[in-house]
Amino acid sequence: MESPSFVVRLADLERAPLKTTFTLSEAWLSRELADAQAVPLGPGTATVELMKTGGTVLVRGKLHVKITVPCVVTLDPLPFDLEPEIFLQLGQEPETNERHKAARGPGKTGPAGPEVKAKGDAKPEAARRPRRRRAKDDPELSDEEAATDTFKGEEIVLDGFFREFILLEVPPYPRRSDLPSAEESLSSRPLAGPPGEAKPLDPRLLPLLGLANRLRGAANKD
Repeated sequence: MESPSFVVRLADLERAPLKTTFTLSEAWLSRELADAQAVPLGPGTATVELMKTGGTVLVRGKLHVKITVPCVVTLDPLPFDLEPEIFLQLGQEPETNERHKAARGPGKTGPAGPEVKAKGDAKPEAARRPRRRRAKDDPELSDEEAATDTFKGEEIVLDGFFREFILLEVPPYPRRSDLPSAEESLSSRPLAGPPGEAKPLDPRLLPLLGLANRLRGAANKD
């Protein structure tokens, strides 16, 4: 299991909000965005501010990532400059919260052994992948509901959140801008006539037909 790369300790937010900038390495981006066939064009950045209010941690900021994604038609790499906004309201998971309350009161819940084990159980998982949705993608989902999630233990692992915010901005069907649309491709095709009827001339050949007629007329005059 990969160790988390972007972690903030809950204790660092007790006195004042924390603002920091993380560097998203090419190796991290390549690993996390591989399923979307996205290739990073250098490292990215994540500038975030975390603030603890009661039992909730607010996370605000912005990601900046440059990637290429293959065209769905030609497979040519298409560049995209992504700058998704970050907004999260994170609450500590209830089970973890109760364990840490017990850990702060030795002798009340049992011997030290179980308390140490509970602390170990609360270690954050590096492979956490929140299923993030945006309110604009789901009319029944408010902005607050879309931003609500949880964290475990005394550390806030941001890896999975960064990944999901980036993936939400990756175009699902990237297409080269110089290619005709599906509607244009269909409209440019001549309609087939009844059986035995001569096929209509491709409109693109009309200039050549005009030139051939002029040359034919000149030859007849001679």
